[in-house]
Amino acid sequence: DAKGTIREIVLPKGLDLDRPKRTRTSFTAEQLYRLELEFQRCPYVVGRERTELARPRHLSEPQGR
Repeated sequence: DAKGTIREIVLPKGLDLDRPKRTRTSFTAEQLYRLELEFQRCPYVVGRERTELARPRHLSEPQGR
């Protein structure tokens, strides 16, 4: 800090810096278009709705998040 004091940085317990990062999902233009339309209609999709949204777009359920 401004006084020259050294402070310890404390990271959240759930933060695993050694874990490899998940690869980012690539969506087609059609998938993005349809997901954006659905988001405008209902921004909070959960449970069965998420599965039903992902299936016809050939996405896994987590990708539909």
